[in-house]
Amino acid sequence: MDALRSFRDQILKAFKFPNPYNWGYPVFYGALGFIASYFLLKLLFSGTFLFSSTSLIGCAIIVIFIVMFAFVAPSVIIAEKCGLYITGRYTGIGALILSFLSGAPLYLIKASFHNLSLALWLRYGGSVIFPAVFYSVGEVSGPLLLLEVLVDTIIPAFGFSLFFLGAIWQGFPEKNKRLAFIIVPILIALFSFDFMNLPAILIIGWWLCVVRNHTENIYGPILALIGSRLTGILVGSIVNELDLTTIRVYSDIPTTIYFASIPALVVALILLGFFRKTLGEFHFTYSADIYGDNRQPDVKDGGKAGGLMKGINVTLVLGLMILVILWMVLLKGVRI
Repeated sequence: MDALRSFRDQILKAFKFPNPYNWGYPVFYGALGFIASYFLLKLLFSGTFLFSSTSLIGCAIIVIFIVMFAFVAPSVIIAEKCGLYITGRYTGIGALILSFLSGAPLYLIKASFHNLSLALWLRYGGSVIFPAVFYSVGEVSGPLLLLEVLVDTIIPAFGFSLFFLGAIWQGFPEKNKRLAFIIVPILIALFSFDFMNLPAILIIGWWLCVVRNHTENIYGPILALIGSRLTGILVGSIVNELDLTTIRVYSDIPTTIYFASIPALVVALILLGFFRKTLGEFHFTYSADIYGDNRQPDVKDGGKAGGLMKGINVTLVLGLMILVILWMVLLKGVRI
């Protein structure tokens, strides 16, 4: 009986707010929030609304539910219970402006990898796989464009940054921050449920970690994602993403995408190198006092974290299991 009681206590302890904090803990609650919003949205779109889930209005409802249940609510609750400063600290307007401008190469990377990945996937016999959440509209302008940017960029950017670059980021102590640049992008890709854009999402996730590290707050990554979307509006006629709803077979893809996508990738890599160097200099300048010594913030990132291996626990495994199940459902063609 003592052995069973000890086993029960260990299981129950795994679901309590950890002390010290770990990076694997929020994955479970984010996955729970995602699957809860999934079933709730399936119920809501079972005939209640006159519009479809792939319309802009339907997508807006889906995005709000998922962001609130899977990202914002877990982050806020965890931050409150564990005493985390998940939004970071203000380190100057210069770093935020650079973060916003770094959105330009992010758009080039996303559009280029999206087109090339789709072309290669179809070229070798694959079929078009839609993401879990998407919308299809015709020409947009004015207020409709504002709604589109709000739905596909601003709301998700805030939720993603708060969760991945706030709650999860704080689970890595300073000595393990380099591993966060690997683990956080992988988790972002897992939660994205967007098969065709996985290569681009991994690179963008890595860059958001760079921005988070240099700005020391989540507002830099948010501005980078917004800058990426605005870049798409400005240069979308030059380097545009192929619309999945218009592609059926490989022959539907125009060969001109190669002449636009490959040079765009080269330009994006050059720009990322420039912004990384410049952001690093801004960060160094802000973090040093007039004598050249490092200024230590009152609350450091990962100050309450327990180490890398602390994140590999029961909650992490269960959260990953839920994500794998949702990915299997997605790849079988089931949509919200």
